[in-house]
Amino acid sequence: MRISILSNVNLDMLDGLLKKEHEVYRTSGYGEWAALALRREQGLADFAPECLLLLLEGNELLKQCTEEGDWRAELDRTKEYAAKLAENYPDSFLLVSTIDVRPECIRGKDSADGALAAAAYWDGALSQLSGRYPNLHRFELRSLIEEHGRKAFYSSRFWYLGSVPYDMRALHVLADEIRRVLGKLCCVRRKVLVLDLDNTLWGGVAGEDGPEGIVLGGDHEGAVYQDTQREIRRMQRQGVLLAIASKNNPEDVTKIFRENPHMVLREEDFAAICANWEPKHENVRKMAEELNLGLDAFVFVDDNEAERAAMRIHLPEVAVVEFPAETAELPERMRRVYEEYFWSFKLTEEDREKTRQYREEKQRRDERAAAASYEDYLRSLETKIRLARVTPERMERAVQLMNKTNQFNVCTLRMDVTQLNRYLAEENGQLIMAEVSDKYGNSGWVAEFLYHTQGSAAIIDNFLMSCRVMGRMVEDAVFAAVRERLFSQGITEIRAAYRKTAKNKPVERLWEQFGFAETGADGECRQYRLLRGEERREKTDGERVHTVVWEEAEF
Repeated sequence: MRISILSNVNLDMLDGLLKKEHEVYRTSGYGEWAALALRREQGLADFAPECLLLLLEGNELLKQCTEEGDWRAELDRTKEYAAKLAENYPDSFLLVSTIDVRPECIRGKDSADGALAAAAYWDGALSQLSGRYPNLHRFELRSLIEEHGRKAFYSSRFWYLGSVPYDMRALHVLADEIRRVLGKLCCVRRKVLVLDLDNTLWGGVAGEDGPEGIVLGGDHEGAVYQDTQREIRRMQRQGVLLAIASKNNPEDVTKIFRENPHMVLREEDFAAICANWEPKHENVRKMAEELNLGLDAFVFVDDNEAERAAMRIHLPEVAVVEFPAETAELPERMRRVYEEYFWSFKLTEEDREKTRQYREEKQRRDERAAAASYEDYLRSLETKIRLARVTPERMERAVQLMNKTNQFNVCTLRMDVTQLNRYLAEENGQLIMAEVSDKYGNSGWVAEFLYHTQGSAAIIDNFLMSCRVMGRMVEDAVFAAVRERLFSQGITEIRAAYRKTAKNKPVERLWEQFGFAETGADGECRQYRLLRGEERREKTDGERVHTVVWEEAEF
C-alpha cells in the first residue's frame, strides 16, 4: 500500500520499519506537516498515497501553552490544518491520531486535569472532523500509549538525540498497530456471527436449568455472560448479523429469551435462529442459503471443542473462534472477534439496518412460499426501484458495494474511491445506482450499473447487485430501464462482458437472458453485444410488475 506519515516530531525510523511491507513517501521534514496540510504538495499528490497518517505528539504540540485558552486555540488551529489535509488529499484514507498529553505539559496547580481536558478536547475535534470529511478517521495513539505505559513508550534519550519522542520498542509497537489498521483497509469484512447458547451466551443448559436456572446477570460468572451479551449487542448495532446454532428444543430457547429478565439480547436481534438437534454445520449451511450469503461470510463461536472441530472439517470457509479457557475472558474475546472479523472504519446506513433487512427478507420468503405463482408473489411485493447517479453522499456506499459483492457481479471490477473518481472524471464513466423498496421495507442502495460511451456505443463495465435482493427479478427491471434510456439518447449498440470468478456463477448467462449475442471469448471472459432494434420485446415478470423511477429527469 502507498502510505505517507506526517507528524510534528521526527518519525523517520517509523517510516523505515514500514518500508518492508509498504511503499512509503517520506516528506521533506517533520516541521513541514502544517504547510503540507495547508497546500497540496505536488510530490505527495503525485505519489497519491492510499493512506495518509497524521501522528501528533501532544506534548510537543502544546509546549508553548501556559493556560487553557492557549491550548484550546492551538488545538483549534490544528483542527483546521487537519481539515485542510482532508480537503487537499480527498482520495487518500486519512488517519489522524488522538493525542497523549503529560500533566507537566499543562502548567498550573490543576495540570493533571488540564492534560486530560486537552486530550478530550482534541477527541471532540476529531469527532467533528470525521463527521464532516468521509475520508478522515481517528487513529488511537493515546490508547496505545496508555496500554503500554508512558514510561515504556517515551524516550528522553531519543528525544534529545534526534527529536524522536518514542522508545525503539514503542516504535515497533506503533508500526505493528499501523500494519494492523492498514490490513483492515485491505481485508473483506465478514457479515454473520453464529453463536452457540449454552455456556456461551449464558451458563448452564437451557433444557435442564430453565429460564430462571441458567447463570446470567448478578455477580461473578453471571455478570461475565451478561457483559458478553452486551458486547455482542454492540456488534449487532454496528451492522453484524447475529444467528444462533444451538442443540436445544426451540421452546426452551424461546422461554429464556422471553422470560429471563437478565437477557440483554432479544429474539429480534437475530437474523436467523436454529435451535434443533441437527448438526450445526448443516444449520449454518442452511443459513447461508436463506440469507443468500457465501459461507466465508460466517464466524462461528461455540464453547464445545468437538463442535468447533466439526465446523472446520465440514465448512472450512467458516471462521471458527477459539473459545477462551477462562469464562472471565469471554467479553474481551468478543471484542477481539469484532476487531478481527467485522470491524470497519466507516459504516453506512445499510450496514446498521442489516438485521431488519434480513428479517424482512424472511417475510418475503414466507410470502413467496404461499403465493399461487411467482408473478403473483412479485406483484404482491409492490416493489419500487429508484435509479440515480452516484453522488458524493453515495460514494462511500458505492465503493463498499463494489468491493463486497461477489455473486451477482458480471465483471467483479473493484475500485477504491480514487479509482472510481478517476473512472468518472477521466474515462467518461457513468455509475447508476439502484435503491429498492417494497411493502416490507427499504433494502437501500443495492445495485450498480457502470458504463462509458464510445461514439454511438455504450460499453457496460460492470453490473452488480447485492445478494439481499437476488431472486426478485430486480435486475430485469434495472437493465430494461437503463437500456431504454441509452437507446433514447442515441446509443445504437450496447457491449457487455462476463468475467468468470469463483463466486459469480449466478450471472453466467445474464446477458443471453437479456437478449445479447455472444461475439467472442478470451479465457474466462466472454464478450456480448446488443443492437438497437434487436432487443428482446417480451417483458419478464420483473419488468412488468416492478415500478422504476429516475431521480433526475436528464442524464
